[in-house]
Amino acid sequence: MSRHIRLHAVAALGFALLAIAWTFPLVEHLSTHLPGAGIGDNATFFWNFWWMRVSRDSGAEFFRSPYLLAPVGADLTLHTHTALPAFVGATVLGRFSIAAALNVTTLISLTLNGYCAYVLAWRTIRQHAPAMLAGVIFGTSPYIAAHLNGHFNLTAAWTLPLFALGIGDAVRGSRKWAICSGIVLAATAFIDYYYVVYEITFACAVVLLTAREWRVELGGRPPRRRWLIALVGAIAIDVAVIVAIAITGGFAFRAGPIHLAARDTFNPLQLLWLLTGAAVWVRFSPRVRARPRDRWSVRRAAAGAAIVLGTFVVCSAPLLMRAFLFLVSGQYVTQQYYWRSGPVGIDVITLVLGNPFQTLWGLPLRHLYSRFGIDLVESGAWLGFVPAVLAAFAVRRWRHDAVVQQWAALGSVFFVWSLGSHVHVAGQNTAMIGPEALLRFVPIAANARMPGRAMVVVYLALAMLAATTVARARWGRSMMMSSALAALVLADFWIAPFPLAPIECPPIYRVLRDRPERGALAELPLGLGDGFGDITPADHRMLVCQAIHGRPVVGGFLARLPSGVLAAYRADPLIATWLRLSGAHTNAVGEGSVAGATVAEQQMDRDDIAFVLLNRRAASPQLRDYVERVLPLTVVSQDEERTLFVRARHDPLSR
Repeated sequence: MSRHIRLHAVAALGFALLAIAWTFPLVEHLSTHLPGAGIGDNATFFWNFWWMRVSRDSGAEFFRSPYLLAPVGADLTLHTHTALPAFVGATVLGRFSIAAALNVTTLISLTLNGYCAYVLAWRTIRQHAPAMLAGVIFGTSPYIAAHLNGHFNLTAAWTLPLFALGIGDAVRGSRKWAICSGIVLAATAFIDYYYVVYEITFACAVVLLTAREWRVELGGRPPRRRWLIALVGAIAIDVAVIVAIAITGGFAFRAGPIHLAARDTFNPLQLLWLLTGAAVWVRFSPRVRARPRDRWSVRRAAAGAAIVLGTFVVCSAPLLMRAFLFLVSGQYVTQQYYWRSGPVGIDVITLVLGNPFQTLWGLPLRHLYSRFGIDLVESGAWLGFVPAVLAAFAVRRWRHDAVVQQWAALGSVFFVWSLGSHVHVAGQNTAMIGPEALLRFVPIAANARMPGRAMVVVYLALAMLAATTVARARWGRSMMMSSALAALVLADFWIAPFPLAPIECPPIYRVLRDRPERGALAELPLGLGDGFGDITPADHRMLVCQAIHGRPVVGGFLARLPSGVLAAYRADPLIATWLRLSGAHTNAVGEGSVAGATVAEQQMDRDDIAFVLLNRRAASPQLRDYVERVLPLTVVSQDEERTLFVRARHDPLSR
């Protein structure tokens, strides 16, 4: 065995041990707990693993489940299905419990995050110690720590460095690396939708950076004074308008057919940023020059891209076919929003606040984040002091180097993306509009709606730049220096002991499991929602407890709720009644009368609903009265919180 192979094996073992230590005490509770402070989004991935086992045992298609959103069923095409880890959990880890299989695959993903970043860095700089540092930075980044609280699909970020490993050679004409890149892209599609969008964007950026040598020049032409004077004048007028609105609280102006109203400073601030940007452009007259690089071939690049795309299509055919059928059926959904209501990206102040997940000083930082109204998971962007300094040193010292230029450019693109449609500082919208505001007009990519998640590529770029500095700087070439830097990074990024949520289901679900009647379950209040928001509050524990009783459930949670489901629920008089009594707004389910006992009995028979589980504490008095007095139900069991009903005169053998 060669020295390099031994070192790679040691690195793999090291990152496995780091994953276990970083998430401790998860390894001690693999079968009983899930990462996260409580049961929430993490239950979705538990359900994915359960459904993969059920679908394999029954021969059903994984991407279409009758066990959620009964009686309609759930299309999982746009759901965060994590099909690849779930498949591993149902096959390789099939002897494990569902929770243990999920936790083990999570630990494997965390190991691969660091190891794949290490391999990418080693292939670039050919030094093991700096490459290990890159793996530590990427594998333990605050981004991974944030999403370990429940978004297990996003913790499987190892496909990003693996894709970056081959795509550069693929666009230069390497068939081997093109096939590998296509396989990685397909594997990503079976893990997370966002990362497919990021890898495609990454590939396009690599093509541009590989094909041309880019350079920005300032002062290429004399500033156009008239334009500059006009812009400065417009800025002065706009500032005056902003001041007037701030003083008066808003005003209206009418002159003949012209009617102007200004109620707040948001739109004038947007205009101010645009005018300021235009003035800076006119003053400095930047020019972007692109010179063709030597040995670049459009033909080879096109052939490589075709192989990547072809391999991706072949390997991800089952999912792509489902996506095609989903589109042509009109079930594709994406969030509708406007300039001001776009999802918030990272908050710029988090670049200097510190790591809110750090073991020792994370708690006061989390309080500070909360005070500013900053989302810990989606809006944090702490880069780490050591990685940021090392990356800045690389850009400053070797800014003309091709590797540094490429990773600096890639990191910059994704950082701008992560800022969102408008820049936020300390929880406040500055009204500075960003390019991401246009993403909602781009089909498919628009569904990658949370801009802060683009930070994952920023951390990868940060890791590569930091490793480059350590490998090339004279002071950074010793193993001791690399180890010291890695220790400092870990001190900043350390999160153990990480919070864990116990997997607990009341005994009443075992009573339900043992009942002879067949049919679906309706847990009331009826929870229904998706990644865009709840139609009614959803108790995610229902997804965990379904693994005990094994029955289809009415309602539920999907990352993307197909429009046909809500339409069917509106048309169902009983389910529509349940939704209204569970707190759904009339805009979601419309207005209608309460279904009477006769209609309810007929509808339960038509929908094959055999059981109702009423949470008496969570239900409104109106819902409790409706279930207990109107519905044709018989009490089966109850505990301090819930009552289990079966449909009256229900045939135990009916289907």
